[in-house]
Amino acid sequence: MSNLVKRWIPILIFATLPGLLVLAGYLLPSPLAHLRDQVIGGAVIVAAFAFLLGVFNVLRVHSRRLSRRRPGWPYSFVLLVSLLLAALPPLMPAGMPFRDALNALVFDYILSPLGASLAALLVFTLTVAVFRLLRTRRSVEAVIFLVVVVIALLGSTPLVGLEWLAGVRDWLVHVPGMAGMRGLLLGVALGTVITALRVLAGSERPHSES
Repeated sequence: MSNLVKRWIPILIFATLPGLLVLAGYLLPSPLAHLRDQVIGGAVIVAAFAFLLGVFNVLRVHSRRLSRRRPGWPYSFVLLVSLLLAALPPLMPAGMPFRDALNALVFDYILSPLGASLAALLVFTLTVAVFRLLRTRRSVEAVIFLVVVVIALLGSTPLVGLEWLAGVRDWLVHVPGMAGMRGLLLGVALGTVITALRVLAGSERPHSES
């Protein structure tokens, strides 16, 4: 009886019934759609408070590391400064003079260069992975992977005489690459459905610590 009260009744109230209500709101007519929207709105509010708790936890942990000069404290300092800079523009009034300039500073001069740097690192990571693969295992698949990487890299560069590789690269991206992406998306969708069914059945409890 105690196991039923402590484990299954909270799962039924806070996971199974809301999940079934949201699912029925998408499948059945409009009266349930209103309840579905109410449940989703409540979930959004809970997620917003969870996000705020996460932000406060990041501030607490990294400010403590910064004040005690623990190993890695410069990274904590950069993280805290970045967090404050990113949080300032949404909190400022709409007509404030420096709001747009600060927003551009954060997104155009910090996030965009960081994204470009990560993309450049991905190129070098792929190249190193190809050479390591060829050193450990020489196979037809490794050679095909090398050819695709070379064509993708050279097709993205504005080199004279290699303009035809851009068409080959576009074909690789839009035909076999898109086919692989659709397979990945189908796998993600099936995994999401299976996880949702396990949560609704109470077999999986990501909302619980036990």
